[in-house]
Amino acid sequence: RGSPPAKQVYVYKSFGDIHTSVPVYPHESERSGRFVRLVNTECGIHTRANHPGAPHGGVLVDLMVTDPATRQTLISKSQNTSFDLTERQACDVELLINGGFSPLKGFMNKKEYDSVVNNMRLLELQLWGIPIVLDSNEPRQTGEHILLKYRDQPVAVLEVEESYIPDKFNEALKI
Repeated sequence: RGSPPAKQVYVYKSFGDIHTSVPVYPHESERSGRFVRLVNTECGIHTRANHPGAPHGGVLVDLMVTDPATRQTLISKSQNTSFDLTERQACDVELLINGGFSPLKGFMNKKEYDSVVNNMRLLELQLWGIPIVLDSNEPRQTGEHILLKYRDQPVAVLEVEESYIPDKFNEALKI
């Protein structure tokens, strides 16, 4: 329409930039211009996902213990050592158990914590914005089993992998 006729317009329908995407015609798929000069097929945020709808990290972590005998064995390992969770801590435990924090398989150790605080990435390089740690004022021993309780109900048994003091000042600056 109009005079003179408009030029053909290319559009960047996919997010990206001139370095990672090429323009596509309006009738083409918005993903067809992504990473055409690169081996990548994704932006790097969604790593190791091998099918659409895959959980973050590619595998859904399920830590739920459904067998009553196994559950009782785990609880007995705590030898009456328990920790009362706050509401926020209980939510973190629930998300670890049901896979909501996949690919995490537990609270972060010091190396994972530092990686997330300093780089916003897990050690396997998946994007991760906040550290998932269990704060406690009591020092814990490596290998210790602790019954985690919320409102006097057993929620999980934690095996202490590592006990460390997080750098909350650095965390506050960077997160």
